[in-house]
Formats: sequence, structure tokens, C-alpha cells
Amino acid sequence: MKQVALPNTDLTVSQLCFGCWGVASDFHWGDRIEEESIQAMLAAVDSGVNFFDTAPVYGDGASENLLGRVMSNNNLREKLVVASKVPPAKMKPEEVVAECEASLQRLQTDYIDLYQTHWGNQEIPLSDSWEAMVKLQEQGKVGHIGVCNAGLLHMDDVTDLQKPITNQLPYNLLWRMIEDMILPRCREDEIGVLVYSPLMHGMLAGKYKSSAEVPDGRARSRHFTTERPLARHGEPGCEEETFEALRQIEEIANGLGREMADVALAWTIQQEGITSVIAGARNEAQLRDNVARIGNPLSADAMNVLDDATEKLMEALGPNPDMWDGGENSRYR
Repeated sequence: MKQVALPNTDLTVSQLCFGCWGVASDFHWGDRIEEESIQAMLAAVDSGVNFFDTAPVYGDGASENLLGRVMSNNNLREKLVVASKVPPAKMKPEEVVAECEASLQRLQTDYIDLYQTHWGNQEIPLSDSWEAMVKLQEQGKVGHIGVCNAGLLHMDDVTDLQKPITNQLPYNLLWRMIEDMILPRCREDEIGVLVYSPLMHGMLAGKYKSSAEVPDGRARSRHFTTERPLARHGEPGCEEETFEALRQIEEIANGLGREMADVALAWTIQQEGITSVIAGARNEAQLRDNVARIGNPLSADAMNVLDDATEKLMEALGPNPDMWDGGENSRYR
């Protein structure tokens, strides 16, 4: 497993980050078997993955609790780089401090390596939240601070106080909006990009052949019609373009003699400015697959063909980087 340094730090992380959103049962991922999640996490460490990303909103604290138990029971804390986040509904400075303390307890540790804002809060200036995070860093409760889902204005707001070392963003072959402005800014400012949803909730793993097969919990994104029960974006969606892009990606992967998920992960990690790709695994077998995929690069020609296959979908989706909220409700600033 290749290790890379987060920009302008001595913090070294694996190119594959274990995403802990799906280690606990919830409305998005469905039921999870805890023992299988634990085995996947341990297999990740055995495979050279040292980077684990979680958040309080994942399973209402269950994700952090499970990661904390796994680290404590296996003496792993000093071997791992742990990232967590401030809940978007708890962004007042005093709430940021309280939420950090709660995360520390659930994780059974006295420091978090990378503490991040999860989303902005329209009622609270991000700079106010960021100032509290800087103080937590000064106190040694967090090692480094970063942002998630931050557009240019939010990055400007926090950079005036202290530049974030990372911006965690959605990015994959079906969701390339950050290429327009956010990714170039991160490259220019030497802010590491941590990619989430690299397989678009299983769609790029070939799990679904039509929109009807996608469970409601995973069909909330702007790819799908707003008529899906859990969708809130208020847009018509672009299901036809999405599944045509998937058909082309699968055809390209077959021509390369590779699985679609293999090609999708390789495409993402090879993009300039991407530091680490966050991918979850519901069991050890999925984890082993992800480890193999991340180290199998694509040719320049294959990268270009994949770009072309998704251009019409990108045009249909438009520039908004928010997967779940459309129009003026987009949380990106």
C-alpha cells in the first residue's frame, strides 16, 4: 500500500483510506453485521491501510464507537491516522469543543489526527467554527484540521485564519463537479483532497443495472428523480444519462479485462491533487478487493476514454458539487 504525506505536514497516510460510514447499520447502507465490519477493519490494517475516516453522524455515534473499540482491543491507536468531523448542526464554537470531547470519548483516545468540518452551517460563519478548531489544535486535542465539502468561499473563510491541510470531497466517474473550480484551487493552494464515494455507493461496482434496482437510501443523489422517497434536491434527475454512462464505463472496463470497480478506483486515485481515496468495505473480501484495485493504474488512453464516456452526464448534472441538495439549497459556498 502506497503511503503519501498530507501536504506540508509530516503526517503520512495510505492512499486507500478506510471509510467508516458503513461499518454500522443505517438508512443509507442498510443492515451491517458488526463482526464482519471488524474483520474488514483489521484486514485493512493488515494490508497496509493506516488511515480511517469516521464522523459522529455515522450511525449516530456507532461508527466512532466501533472504531474506538477496534483500536483499543487490538492496541492499534498509535499505528493509525484517525480522521473525524464536527457535526454540521453543532458548529457554534462551544459546540465544536463539546463535540470534539464526545468524539474523543467514543474513539477511546486523547487526540484526533485530523479533525474536519463536515459541512458548513448557513446560520454560523465557518470562520467561527474554524477558530474553535484552531484552539483545539493548539491544545493538542487534534493534530491537524481540515474541511469537508468546502467550496471556494468556505475555503477562503478558513484560510484567512489557518489554511486547512485537506478538503474532503465527493468525486468519481459519475460525479466530477469539483474539476471545475474546487480541485484546481486545492492543487494551487497545496490542500490535499480526500475523495469520498469513489464507487458512487456501489453504482460503479456494477451492483445495479437500472435506477429501479437502487435502494431508496442510495437513490437520494441528484442522479435520481426527486420523486424517490428520500430525495430532497427538487430536481428531475438524470437517470437515463447516468445509466448510459455506466454502460459505457462497463464496456471500457471489459475491454481492458478489468472489473468496473477496479477501473473506477484507479481513475480516481490517478487524478492530479488526489491524496487519498476513502472507500468502505462491509467485509474482508471487499476490503481485499479495494486494496488490489488501488494499486493497479490505468494508461493515459484509458483515462481519456473514461473521461469522454461521462461528459454528457456531467453536462446534465450541472456544476453544483452537492450530491443531495439542488439549486439555491446547495450547501457548497
